Amino acid sequence: MDIVYKSGDETNLDEIQELWEELNQLHLEKSPYFKQHYMSFSFQSRKESLIKCAERGKLYVLIAYHGSEKIGYCVASAVEDVGEIESICIKPDYRDKQIGNALMEASLDWIKSCNVKKTILKVSVGNEEVFGFYSKYGFKPRLTELQLVT
Repeated sequence: MDIVYKSGDETNLDEIQELWEELNQLHLEKSPYFKQHYMSFSFQSRKESLIKCAERGKLYVLIAYHGSEKIGYCVASAVEDVGEIESICIKPDYRDKQIGNALMEASLDWIKSCNVKKTILKVSVGNEEVFGFYSKYGFKPRLTELQLVT
């Protein structure tokens, strides 16, 4: 399979909108408590928060293409001494084809080049099945944050 990866920064965020919206829909479907959050969470809002990350540090956007079709992306940030995998998504038909690995490895290499002290990522409750994927890169659960359901 011929996959091409294009790297960029916050100026490339609009290119991932459709995939991000699919990921948000997945979180909506899987969320046991915060469906309202995902129903009202817009790409524009997420984009604005990522741009704020870029203003305080750096942002890395990596997009995977199969031909002209966008099939996955990873967004990473480095702010002060913390690197973060902000968001990663691969279209279902392209999972288990090493695309997620390529996105993660390149993004983690970028984070490492920023000389951060720690690297984090957050997983939405209901989507714990991804823990196995992340553990391949050394990520382990450290905290569980509870939020009041309103």
